[in-house]
Amino acid sequence: MYKVYFSPLTKDDLMKINEYLQEEFGKETANFELKKLIESIKNFEQFPLMGRPLVNLIDIPTEYMYFVTERNYVFYRLENHKVKIIRILDIKQDYIQILFGNR
Repeated sequence: MYKVYFSPLTKDDLMKINEYLQEEFGKETANFELKKLIESIKNFEQFPLMGRPLVNLIDIPTEYMYFVTERNYVFYRLENHKVKIIRILDIKQDYIQILFGNR
């Protein structure tokens, strides 16, 4: 079985998602939605290949995989029976720029 690990940037992403949801919808809804998001990510422990290779979408060589939740892309990679969550980004964000910068 794989184990899920969150990068420091992912933890920041989760805090920003939580802040946004609290401002827009209140604390109760924010807690519910954040819990749902984290539970979907925890599914990687049993199904680490449920995402798709990011290289299928872009012309940049990468080992990243991605998974789409309701409003977010979850970017991750597999490392020695670990699922390392790299970033969680809103579907409206420019994920290529954020992940890879200017290329």
